[in-house]
Amino acid sequence: MSSFRKGVLTGLLLAYAPAMILAVVAIILSQGPPSVPADAVLVVELAGGVPEHVASEVPGFLPGSGGQDSITLYSLTEAIRSAAEDAAIRALVLHGNGSAAGWAKAQELRWAIEEFRESGKPVWAFLAAAGREDYYVASLADRIVIQPLGYLNMSGLRAEVTFFKGSLDKLGVEADLIRTGRYKTAGEPFSRTDLSPEWRQVLDSTLDEFFGQLVAGIARGRGQDAEHWRSVIDEGPFDADAARRLELVDDILDEEEFFEALGEELELEDVNRVSPPTYSRAARDDGERGPRIAMLHAGGAIVSGPSWTDPFSGLQSTLGSETFVSQLQDLAADEGVAGVILRIDSPGGDAIASEQILTAVRRLAEEKPLVVSMSTVAASGGYYIASVPDVPIVAYPGTYTGSIGVFTMHLNLRELYGKLGITKEVLTRGRFAGLGSDYKALTGDEREKVRGYVDTIYDAFLDRVATGRGVDVDSVRDLAEGRVWIGSQAASNGLVDELGGYERALELVKLSAGIDSSDSVRVFSYPPRRSLMEVLFSGDGPFALSRSVALPLLSGTRESWGQLAQWAGLLKPGPVLMAPFRLEVD
Repeated sequence: MSSFRKGVLTGLLLAYAPAMILAVVAIILSQGPPSVPADAVLVVELAGGVPEHVASEVPGFLPGSGGQDSITLYSLTEAIRSAAEDAAIRALVLHGNGSAAGWAKAQELRWAIEEFRESGKPVWAFLAAAGREDYYVASLADRIVIQPLGYLNMSGLRAEVTFFKGSLDKLGVEADLIRTGRYKTAGEPFSRTDLSPEWRQVLDSTLDEFFGQLVAGIARGRGQDAEHWRSVIDEGPFDADAARRLELVDDILDEEEFFEALGEELELEDVNRVSPPTYSRAARDDGERGPRIAMLHAGGAIVSGPSWTDPFSGLQSTLGSETFVSQLQDLAADEGVAGVILRIDSPGGDAIASEQILTAVRRLAEEKPLVVSMSTVAASGGYYIASVPDVPIVAYPGTYTGSIGVFTMHLNLRELYGKLGITKEVLTRGRFAGLGSDYKALTGDEREKVRGYVDTIYDAFLDRVATGRGVDVDSVRDLAEGRVWIGSQAASNGLVDELGGYERALELVKLSAGIDSSDSVRVFSYPPRRSLMEVLFSGDGPFALSRSVALPLLSGTRESWGQLAQWAGLLKPGPVLMAPFRLEVD
């Protein structure tokens, strides 16, 4: 193609692309809300993750997007609870196909399903290639069916930790970990080749707690005691025949046979299937009245500066102090907001950014009734920002929290540079001017200088938690040292006030706001979703776009950005409040 033709084509694209995008957005917005047919069943897909918050609207034609079918955990559970009272919905169907929502979110789903069961309507589950998490949720069903040749991947729990010190040694990179708290193990993969005794202790305790919750949940749904199901799980994973023989499922049917059997149970000739996103949009009552309660989402690794949102998924990957402090200030000044639920799903991150956020959260609590609701993880910096006096903290039994500790890391790259043929000359003025150089190891005095700052941040962390919890520093010190606690443990040791989810947090904020428990309120997600155009043309839009395109090519998973953002804290100077691990239930 000639340069002239290329230029013409480029010009046409630049001229008409904005108009095309606006036209597509207009078509999407012009679509009216769907209707729910009579004699319908609500079909909940237990597959992949369920976001806490969708920061921006993403058209479904974009690669990797959930499009118009994206739904948050709160909207999903509210749809289930609403369906329990809706005469048009005759049953709830759970479709298990590899859930990856997280243990705490699975518990929120279970509570919503239990409320649905109280309506007397049947709950059925159909399993395709299910795992522990979706079976944990589906075990509450009145009837569980697995498809022929189906697979139930349930064989206990496993935690794996990858260590990089051996590779760093070969590259000539020395990682000097400086920490306060013997359980603050976030940097150990770079400074060790195996688990420290402290990390092994925490992992063993965590696995014991999660495994106990798993078998207790199955026992609650399927009957018999937990010990019986421990012995059954030892036989896993299971094919369809084994799952039926061991009474993990009630029958083996294909999907059409499953819905035919459900239709017979409901005495319906045709079963109308409705998804939660469709039902949620159809059931939305814009005329609802009542005080407004903000569900303020604090999700992602804590960083200084703006938050980052992936324009291809609409999901936020980092919690930027600059962005979030502004949101907190806006809510504090909004006279139309009667109360706030601070919903935290963060492993922590930058220490200074965490302090900035906590200061703003405490100021918000002086203006508005506030309750903290912890999701899957609210650890280290994620726990730090919840340390607000006289503000109750609600967590799930499976929430990953605590990790009150501080670390930083110095990387000496001199040997690596040498292997690459790179040399440096470092000229300094001042005793500690060479502290940040990556061309040398820390001297004894330099290390003590860094150690002093890390200790200062740790003492501040203890003080913030003690003030927030209304206890003395020594009692917090006993629970700190970077130790991770699961929600059920944290409720026992006083790091959280109650075990519960959305419903309990809402009850508490209504109580604090002087709203009668039986009164209706309008819960709205904050910050509101931005349009695709707002994301693309915001200050972080082009940068976000480039990362969204590059990451799938490099790793194949958008979720890797969250992990990358967590570990990025290791490569910047200054103390880090980061959880030592994120347990994947495998």
